[in-house]
Amino acid sequence: MMPNLKLKPKPKPKPQSKRFKRWVKIAHYWLGAIVSIQLLLWLVTGVYFNLTPHDELKGMEYQQSHHPEPQRQAFEPQKLVDIAPLLAKHTQVESLTLVALAGKPVYVLDAKVQRYAHQCQQQTLIDAYTGNVLLIDKQSAQQLALESYTGPGKITQVKQISAPISEWPTQCNSLWQIGMNDDLSTRIYINAVNGELVGHKNDHTDIADLMFKLHFMDYLNQGSFNNPFSWLFGILTLLLSLSGLYWIVENLVLKRYRLSLS
Repeated sequence: MMPNLKLKPKPKPKPQSKRFKRWVKIAHYWLGAIVSIQLLLWLVTGVYFNLTPHDELKGMEYQQSHHPEPQRQAFEPQKLVDIAPLLAKHTQVESLTLVALAGKPVYVLDAKVQRYAHQCQQQTLIDAYTGNVLLIDKQSAQQLALESYTGPGKITQVKQISAPISEWPTQCNSLWQIGMNDDLSTRIYINAVNGELVGHKNDHTDIADLMFKLHFMDYLNQGSFNNPFSWLFGILTLLLSLSGLYWIVENLVLKRYRLSLS
């Protein structure tokens, strides 16, 4: 007689383990859906950046280079005021630079040299011929704006705006906004502290700024890719990868993958 052999039943998975696996799969599906939306936005905006001319992205259609660089062309040296009394009067100065501003020699006194132009500037402008303090007023801002402009438009509006500025979210300095009545609705921005050109904005850059916002997930308008949404997206992507890896390991353990050489 053959002995009766009883097969041991396979152990049933614990309810907790079954519930955990179910939630991992649900999380993986939803994480994939959320992450894929941003990946699609990256793809669309990336294609836009590649197809759009650089001048349109930067608002440079009617802009020429205009930054008060250190003066290389010699002014009349006998007319330049002595800098020693200026430094004695302005004791908190880290640097002094001679620049050309609106065609005139100007001393720029930096109380504290900033690493980036958009940071809060602590500067004083001195007329290098008279020694008088210069202010970037409305008239000066218009003149500087026109020096940077090559388009057909005329000035329609001039106003001074303070940070925070939606079109220049990283700017800490107050700016002069000069509106032009051209075909692109150009807006020129001049730094109200030192007269530097911040840049041009127009109808094309309005679209480009939106694309940059979507591409870098700058939904809080901080002007930086290092923002909370970037961190959140990184964490969600990590969780998506880990849940997918868990699923692969589970399938390998349960031998759900079969290799066929035929």
